[in-house]
Amino acid sequence: MSYLALTFPDRIALGALRDVEWSTTVVQTFSGWTQRNINRSRAKHKWDLSFAVRVASDYRAIVDHFHEARGRAHTFPFKDYLDFQCSQDDGVLINVSGNTYQMHKVYGDTNPYSRKITRPVVESVIVYRKRGGSTEPIAPDSDSSDGDLSEGLVTVSGHSQGDTYFWKGEFNVPCMYDSDTLPGAIINRAPGATGEHIVQCESILIVEDWE
Repeated sequence: MSYLALTFPDRIALGALRDVEWSTTVVQTFSGWTQRNINRSRAKHKWDLSFAVRVASDYRAIVDHFHEARGRAHTFPFKDYLDFQCSQDDGVLINVSGNTYQMHKVYGDTNPYSRKITRPVVESVIVYRKRGGSTEPIAPDSDSSDGDLSEGLVTVSGHSQGDTYFWKGEFNVPCMYDSDTLPGAIINRAPGATGEHIVQCESILIVEDWE
């Protein structure tokens, strides 16, 4: 498996049906109480593209992408139009080693969830340092081999105790097809000489591939 910078058709991503999934085991005791076990620390995202594919040209775009990805063989970036931006309020950088920080997006305040961001849109990223009572944009240290901004890693220079870091920008989700099979059928002829055939797909699923 390898990660390919393989552009996914925007017009199809825009119409995808998204699911966000946690995994919880709920056990009811004989006394009537329930016990809950959280099976994983991260939420899993998945999308059904069949809702966005309606005409033959859309299906052909998926066919091209599916073959380039070799079905489930490769991971690719996907733009989730329901959640693809991070602001200075919810974009945080968490230290991973030395002066290298990993991008995260934080959801909620009471019991916040921190989501690891590994595929930011590099040209959209702005990094901020909060020192004392002031916050200012800074340039990540591009000379360091410890951090790769394209993977959500930021290396800073001139760090002082108490400094905290934030970021804003857009991000993609690393995804893979959930099947090596691509369904599809023409269900209606083209409406007129210049029209397109109407296509139906039972299910075209892609899932988040954790890195």
